[in-house]
Amino acid sequence: MFAVNRYKVPLAIFLLIYTDLFNCQQFIIPFKAPSDCGVEEFFDISSLSCVICGANQRRSSTGLSCVCTTGYRALTTDKTSIICQQCPTDKPAVTKDGFGCIRCPGSLGDDGRCQCPQGNVLVERDVSGNLLDEARCETCNGNAPVSFVPNSDGDRCERCQASFINTSCVCDSPNVQAGGLCFPPGGLSTNVNPSVNYAQLKFSVQSAWFVKNLYSSSAACLVFSNLTACQALGNMCVMNMHSFSSVSTDACGLFNTIFRSKAALSSTQDISYWRVNLPWLYYGDEPGLASRVLQTDPVPIRFSFRGKNKNTDIKLIAAVYNVSGEFLRWEQVGGSNLQLCPETTTKQAAAFSFGTAYQQSCDLSVKELLNTHPEPLFYDMFMDLGGEENRKLLPLPTLVYNQQYNGQFINQESMKNWYLSRRMFLVDTLSGREKSTSSDPKVIRVASSVKIRFQLVPRTQEGQVFPPLMTVTYRDVPIIDTNTYVSTTFAVEYEMDQNEARLKTDTALGVMGGVIVIYSLLKTVSWKRRIASPLIDVETMLKFLLFYAGDLANVFFAVTVGTGLYWLIFYKAQQFVSVLLPLPAQEEQFVTYIGCAFALKAVQFLHKLILQVSVDLFFIDWERPRSKASRTVEAAGEPKRDTSPVSIWRTYFVANEWNEIQTIRKISPTFQIMAVLFFLEVLGFSNLALRDPWPTLQRSPQAYTPSYSLMLRYGLAATLWLCIGLLQVIFFTVFHEHFVEDKIRQFVDLCSISNESLCGQRGLLPNTELQTFQVSLTNRLRLQYDRIREPLIRRSGPSRLMDACSANQFEQNVRAYHTMNHFLGSIIDHAHPDMDYIVKDKLMFERVIGIEFLEPSEKSIFYNDEAHSFSDVLFYGNEATLLIFDTLFFCVVDLGSQSFVLAAVLTYLQQMDIVTNTAPSAMPVTSQLLRGLPRTKVLASSLLPCQQHKSQLGPITHRPASRRPSHIWQSHQHSRGYQTTSVLRSYILTPPQVNSILKANEYSFKVPEFDGKNVSSVMGFESNQLPANAPIEDRRSAATCLQTRGMLLGVFDGHAGCACAQALSERLFYYIAVSLLPHDTLCELEAAAEAGRALSPILQWHKHPNDYFSREAQTLYFNSLRTYWQELIDLTSPGEVPDTREALLNAFKRLDNDISLEAQVGDPNAFLHYWVLRVAFSGATACVAHINGSDLYIANAGDARAVLGVQEEDGSFSAHTLSNDHNAQNEEEVARIRGEHPPSERKTVIRQDRLLGLLMPFRAFGDVKFKWSIELQKRVLESGPDQLHENEHTKFIPPNYHTPPYLTAEPEITYHKLRPQDRFMVIGSDGLWETLHRQEVIRIVGEYLTGVHQRQPLKVGGYRVTLGQMQGLLEERKARVSSAFEDQNSATHLMRHAVGNNEFGTVDHERLSKMLSLPEELARMYRDDITIIISQFNPHNGKTVF
Repeated sequence: MFAVNRYKVPLAIFLLIYTDLFNCQQFIIPFKAPSDCGVEEFFDISSLSCVICGANQRRSSTGLSCVCTTGYRALTTDKTSIICQQCPTDKPAVTKDGFGCIRCPGSLGDDGRCQCPQGNVLVERDVSGNLLDEARCETCNGNAPVSFVPNSDGDRCERCQASFINTSCVCDSPNVQAGGLCFPPGGLSTNVNPSVNYAQLKFSVQSAWFVKNLYSSSAACLVFSNLTACQALGNMCVMNMHSFSSVSTDACGLFNTIFRSKAALSSTQDISYWRVNLPWLYYGDEPGLASRVLQTDPVPIRFSFRGKNKNTDIKLIAAVYNVSGEFLRWEQVGGSNLQLCPETTTKQAAAFSFGTAYQQSCDLSVKELLNTHPEPLFYDMFMDLGGEENRKLLPLPTLVYNQQYNGQFINQESMKNWYLSRRMFLVDTLSGREKSTSSDPKVIRVASSVKIRFQLVPRTQEGQVFPPLMTVTYRDVPIIDTNTYVSTTFAVEYEMDQNEARLKTDTALGVMGGVIVIYSLLKTVSWKRRIASPLIDVETMLKFLLFYAGDLANVFFAVTVGTGLYWLIFYKAQQFVSVLLPLPAQEEQFVTYIGCAFALKAVQFLHKLILQVSVDLFFIDWERPRSKASRTVEAAGEPKRDTSPVSIWRTYFVANEWNEIQTIRKISPTFQIMAVLFFLEVLGFSNLALRDPWPTLQRSPQAYTPSYSLMLRYGLAATLWLCIGLLQVIFFTVFHEHFVEDKIRQFVDLCSISNESLCGQRGLLPNTELQTFQVSLTNRLRLQYDRIREPLIRRSGPSRLMDACSANQFEQNVRAYHTMNHFLGSIIDHAHPDMDYIVKDKLMFERVIGIEFLEPSEKSIFYNDEAHSFSDVLFYGNEATLLIFDTLFFCVVDLGSQSFVLAAVLTYLQQMDIVTNTAPSAMPVTSQLLRGLPRTKVLASSLLPCQQHKSQLGPITHRPASRRPSHIWQSHQHSRGYQTTSVLRSYILTPPQVNSILKANEYSFKVPEFDGKNVSSVMGFESNQLPANAPIEDRRSAATCLQTRGMLLGVFDGHAGCACAQALSERLFYYIAVSLLPHDTLCELEAAAEAGRALSPILQWHKHPNDYFSREAQTLYFNSLRTYWQELIDLTSPGEVPDTREALLNAFKRLDNDISLEAQVGDPNAFLHYWVLRVAFSGATACVAHINGSDLYIANAGDARAVLGVQEEDGSFSAHTLSNDHNAQNEEEVARIRGEHPPSERKTVIRQDRLLGLLMPFRAFGDVKFKWSIELQKRVLESGPDQLHENEHTKFIPPNYHTPPYLTAEPEITYHKLRPQDRFMVIGSDGLWETLHRQEVIRIVGEYLTGVHQRQPLKVGGYRVTLGQMQGLLEERKARVSSAFEDQNSATHLMRHAVGNNEFGTVDHERLSKMLSLPEELARMYRDDITIIISQFNPHNGKTVF
């Protein structure tokens, strides 16, 4: 185009002047656009302004230049401007180029140019370019075989396309013209589907590219076998994810149609899936060939990591096509063609080094993708097999993860459903354009993951692999904001069949696991022999499981370390590729084995740690005093002189030395950590765990660093840790203990020579030097030991809320341990002939299997112990367990964090924490002993003389659970003495005093007969209460419904005070009775209340004198009850019979709601306000029975329980549970609680078997701290009385309190129809069921009610008793049976057994007396409040109606 220069000079002068005047001003220009210019103006792109055209000129169609008006021709004056001159009258027309005037052969157009008829071309110049005087219109030859037509400019004839018919260049109907081609009818339907399906976004796009080219490409491919068109059609199918559907007119459907139509033709390259003229898109015409393609024939090349035949290069080549189907080039794969992420050439090349697990990820800008990929490129991938002259290529199968087949993503299923393909692309920004191919796309498709997988041929020794598989996953990205980013990954991974390796690992685990079962059984048998218990009980099973856990952990550890070391050595050292590392997904089972090893080893470690911190240790000093003062004591029934006390300083000194050696180890944790980190991080050993075959320790920063193999990482770390640890153990044992210091032997020597000035011998026997022994005890000695320990072990008492220990417990401990030291010292001193001992050596076989063959019958046996086995309670003797645990801890932390440094730090902190919490603090020895050592209980006795001129001070340790021959003094089980002892004496109540306590709250009620025919199904009931709390927190209620004749019995177990339980005992039965009343009776009650008349009673109470009503709250209670029955009147209709189940449910829920509402509203009366808040903030469980004829309903909320006593045909009684406990032992209740709260609270809503870690029952009345929101609690407390502010319980907010309510009073209701064999029912608070099993309860009550005592075999609980002792037990039981029915109340009788039963199942008066004489502050430690109601049923209840 041209510009005008008319104002060129004046404009330049003006600009110079303007610039000179305002050279200090900002450069500001007006904004102009081409559309702002007038008809005679054009837009000057240089000055960005509108400039006026010259004379006889007008604006061009683009608006960016001027052209001559009609009838004027252009004269060239210079290169940038024109001058227009009018044509003469004899040549009025302007030529097409605008520079000449000519006469027209025909008409003149409106634009001033000549016009020719259709099918003619206008000729204005000769062949030399000279202008003719008169233009000519010449006709193009459109007949066969020339077939010429005018071109698009109309100035030249050109040949028709080959697709047009031979008779004319016009594509007449019924022929179809598309894409410049003319297609005959019937070849292909013109109704094609140009949509592209974006399944991830769940919509389709009518692609402008498909609209323009889909039909023409398919028709040209089908009709004319046009190669480019076939390639273009294949590309459109690839852009549609190779997907097949029921629509046969989309891109892949059309390709499949053409593919099938060419079945009769020969294939290409002898590949049946590659049809002539078509691109190779699929393996077969349907899914299912993947396994045959991928796992049949190996690739004919070998891979080797080292040696002269080293071959690690993966050579891939691709045939590249553009979107129009044109072949562009052969391209070597590598660099950036498949790897979209920008990276250095060196790192990108690492992807094609065989054996290197490669993965590269990045985020790419959508804007950048649109700019760099305007059209997609398509790749047919091949593997270059080499060969200089006969170069061969192996086609790479491709798995498109997004491919659909009839609507299903078949490539996301198992391999048998895969449909492999060939062609792929990386970025498609073209198919998502709707309006035109130049518009912005609505969506783009990006290869978010490209992965090449090599699979090793099984059992190959020459590095053979199957054909590699390329897996492509595409992501559909809607174009909303071009500044968004898309994640993409390129990976190369290597895989081998791990089934054989997994089978070998599992076989090793199975065989070794079976062996250690036998080994653990031997340990358990040895332990059972030592405790003299032939019974296989729960404790035995638990002990076996603990032994088995530790041994099985060693098996898992050995197998996993061996497996990791195997892969580390064989993978890194192989020449020809024969093994490949497991993929991360295949390592999951291996990691699971490591987790099992760690968990089981942690169990064993905790078991040993618990034994170590709970061991009872006695230091006995039996030095003969220098003075002659003595005193007379009783020993073995004869008077004996006992020496006066001597100094205890040696005991303190030795105790401190014992504390010093408790945490001595053969390994230095600090050196262990530093050495391991030095090898891994400084020397670069960690590089051996990388997922590549190179065993180099140092890597270049510019080189690619693959990810770590968990298997190699574990094998490397565990091996290093073990090797360094074992080297330390060897050094400590061989050098340090021999040449530097042996603290264990020093401690033994210290014990031996503590009073060397008095006794010259070191051994226990004269002329011996052996100083340590393992002890096997006689029964007599064991029983006496247990009697002394009884005050220490009988401390467990049931508790619903956390209780503190009593103040005098420490004094009891001191007294018991003092007695124990005295007793053990006298045994060592041979002071008891009936409990004497001998010293001998163990047999070799006894040492090997750990079982002693000789039973200690008359005398205990002290086995010489040269190996110092007492170190088993020290870290020193458990070095193997500690080393393996530390190894596993380090490896587990490292595998989770992928950081050796973090694992080392946490392992070190764990080791130091155990040492700190286990070892005693550095305090003065006197205060340390008085406080009680954290790890051992050390108490000293200096009352024992030196015998046979020897002096020995040494530790005798105690481990839990033993009753007879033992290496050590041990037992955690309750023991029963057969004779009284003066070791510990307590106040003994007389039988009348015991009866007075037990019968203080008993109550009996017998239901009267109405007449001879109508007899109640309940003959009567008996109840009783025994407090443990002061005051008692349990309540009971019993009443008869006067309107329905049903009987109500209830037990209410309070906690955090008795207020809530008291309120329930007064109110709940009224709510139940009202709920059971028919509509008319409720109306009568309301009418009487409205008129101020006396109300008809609805309940007849059966109360003990101690069961009181709080009169101050009766008005408040009545008003709430009245409001309830008013609502029932509105909700029920006349004649409607209430359902008992619904009545019980509504009564429970309504009363709990009223308790909450009353606390929120408050009361003007200060006392009542305080009372309702006490009721709401305390809590209570409830178990209520409603008996009406043969219908028995139980409504339970909490952990009280109702059990039915059923008499069997043989006269015995069996227990039938009528209610479920609502606590952590009820799995359904736990599931209910967790299901009512978000998953984020799953671990906090129930902690330590308590609701929010605090409350044991999961259903209860009151307890608004678990029901109200925090805001409501604070508001109510702020407005409450001052007394409430002093209660810390009410101000405390439960931890993890996020989504209240956590607690409900909704009861679980069960129904039972009474039968003749149903004789009685026991309702009891949890204090009863914690002491007696339900079957035992039913047996005791059944025998009491029938007067028939079912003799059971006498149980001695694993004790070894003599014939005389057995006879004494039988006579004792006979005497107790004769007095078993001295109680007049069955509940009292049951309570006597609950409190006084011993391990033989009989009431022990001494035990009963002790339990009842406990002071208030101690009673709650041993038992809970007990409340019992026993109702007796009429055996003929099936015939009566109550």
